[in-house]
Amino acid sequence: MSTTTTTYSIPKELIDLAIDSLAVQNRTMIRLLLLQYQDLVTEDIEYMATDQPDSRFLAGVQPTFKPSIGEAVREITARVEQYRLLFRQKRERPALQIDCIKKQMALMDLAITAAEGLLNDRFEVDPVTLKDRKKSGITALPKPEIRRLNKAWDQEEISEKDYQTARLLIEYQTLIRRQERTRRRLTAAQKEFTHSGMSPLQDHEIAHIWGIPLGSLSGRKVKALNNFLISLQNKLEADNSLPDVKEARPDLWRETLQTLAKQPVERSVVSFIAGIERTEEILLDKLTTLAEGTMPEELESSFWQLISRIHDTEHSGPWSNHARAIFALQRLSAIFSDNDPTREDLEDDLLKIITPQAKGEALPAPEEQEKEIELGEQALGVLNAFIGEIDDKRSG
Repeated sequence: MSTTTTTYSIPKELIDLAIDSLAVQNRTMIRLLLLQYQDLVTEDIEYMATDQPDSRFLAGVQPTFKPSIGEAVREITARVEQYRLLFRQKRERPALQIDCIKKQMALMDLAITAAEGLLNDRFEVDPVTLKDRKKSGITALPKPEIRRLNKAWDQEEISEKDYQTARLLIEYQTLIRRQERTRRRLTAAQKEFTHSGMSPLQDHEIAHIWGIPLGSLSGRKVKALNNFLISLQNKLEADNSLPDVKEARPDLWRETLQTLAKQPVERSVVSFIAGIERTEEILLDKLTTLAEGTMPEELESSFWQLISRIHDTEHSGPWSNHARAIFALQRLSAIFSDNDPTREDLEDDLLKIITPQAKGEALPAPEEQEKEIELGEQALGVLNAFIGEIDDKRSG
């Protein structure tokens, strides 16, 4: 008979009580596994420092007393901070993506509503045509259609209203296509956020922090997890919070991770790091263009990849590879928060886009080519003094 599992929400207070009730060796292991949610106390770090094997006695019996553990405590503390920052930023980056994408989708939905309002009320497009354009918007190619439309306008083959109607339908399809692309990004970001929240530290990472051989870790880990789950189950039974387990039993470890993953994401304080763009001003300009929806489609996808991916380079190192994306996404979220247009504002922006160029408008005058400057005899003499005279024998 197979054992099934059921979904169950564990109160966070009981998780903390179960961890605190463990012995120091088991408590330290559980807190390392849950490092992105749990903080290690001084007692835990000092225990790991005293538990490290002495390299001078690897071939014999370990000494029972260590005169000084100050250096080991400092090294373990530094490694704990490094891994804590890495795992918390690993969860913060997709959380910021979700925040930015939801704000972008709200703005995009309002723009689509504005476009549909103009097409229905002002340009009187029938519902069948609008439905067909919406259905084919994902696969439509706007550039050839815009070129054909501009050519017809230049040759006076189309009226201004017909031009605006056709141009607004193209812009409407662009918004539909951008909306679908944003939905796919949201799905990917939500999956990454869930995965990062359910991922405890791996064995080699714990061994690196602790400073012990990897082979001696598995037994300690199994013992610590067993004691933690027994303690947690006892506290749930004492609190009458455990569901009926006759037909299904909860996976307490998985439910522990799910409960901790509901905690708010801590925001990091990061500064600009060159990589996405050379300067912070250029990056902010592009982020503003993205937030306003005026960035061309062919540039938007590549730029989103730049500001949302992990930047692991020789210059950033393994501990700051999320910092570039976090900085860009924090600024993008702030720009979205400041940008709060109304439907009328979006309708005005659409009307500016679809307004054709006046036929009588003069083209800009071509720039005059700069005349080549001829060097005088004195200038040629100075130039030859710098580059040297050409050897006639060698040139011949």
